[in-house]
Amino acid sequence: MPYTLLAMENPLLDIQCKPDQELLDKYDLKANDAILAGASHEPLYKEIVEKYEVTYVAGGAAQNTARGAQFFLPPNSTAYMGCISDDEFGKTMAAAAKDDGLYTNYEITKQAATGTCAVLITGNNRSLVANLAAAEKFQASFLQKPENWKLVEEAKYYYMGSFFLTHDGGYQSALLVSQHAAENNKTFALNLSAPFLSQFFKERLDSIIKNTDILFGNEDEARTYSQQAGWNTDNVEEIAKKLSQLEKGNSKPRLVVITQGADATVVAQGDVAHTYPVIKVDASEIVDTNGAGDGFCGGFMGLYAQGVEDPARCIKAGHYLANIVIKRVGPTYPPMAERTNIPSF
Repeated sequence: MPYTLLAMENPLLDIQCKPDQELLDKYDLKANDAILAGASHEPLYKEIVEKYEVTYVAGGAAQNTARGAQFFLPPNSTAYMGCISDDEFGKTMAAAAKDDGLYTNYEITKQAATGTCAVLITGNNRSLVANLAAAEKFQASFLQKPENWKLVEEAKYYYMGSFFLTHDGGYQSALLVSQHAAENNKTFALNLSAPFLSQFFKERLDSIIKNTDILFGNEDEARTYSQQAGWNTDNVEEIAKKLSQLEKGNSKPRLVVITQGADATVVAQGDVAHTYPVIKVDASEIVDTNGAGDGFCGGFMGLYAQGVEDPARCIKAGHYLANIVIKRVGPTYPPMAERTNIPSF
């Protein structure tokens, strides 16, 4: 069965809790950030399970977005690829993805356990510490197997997070898929994902941005990219315009979409930028902001992959789904059976 949208990145099982500031200080973590785990973070995962009430959520940014896109798309429209182990965490994740209507084509490795991410919620902030484990074992050779590459050839839209670029297999796969999209006039979307990626992987990032038609990010990621590029501006609208005008591998103009939490979302194409206010939410209704950005991208791509290329309409769908996510635990969506009365955008 041909799938309209193909997403790829690092599948991770989120281990989510609400710790005190002392825990963040202990591991030198920022309240609102996303990093890869180092040796100093190894005890963190055991500590939060032992000391706090944790919730397990099938995660990984692009997988969250793919599940969100399927929220809007007809059944059996979205596929996802990444690498997991054949352990209990992997089975839990696969089942959760299936429950959201997502077709998963995981590479299975025995070299490492299924990846995990510590999600530390303090107030309206979330600090993500990812232990990639199996996720960074994804190989381009798996993608290139005829039965797997068929998913690439049949899809018309693609979505990736830049976390995929930190390991060779992910980066090589991103190059292959983004080049295929550019050469075949399909739509390739990329998320800047985290500030550290433009700090430490900018060359890889730029080589994928070159083939990117829709570039997502948040204000922190945009400003960090601006600093690394030497643009000398913190103005998000100006940064979005500059990102839109970076070198492009084909003649399609690049659309840049920058979210700013509770502030207006910025959209730029060429020299033109627009802002779109978010849906206002009372603080008492906010359960957890983790995954709100992934949900936004899911709503946007879910509408866009139906041929709706009007940014204003896609932004509304993104805001709608992000609004649902922040009222739930983790990047989760209502069960399939409850997905009725979804507004048209």
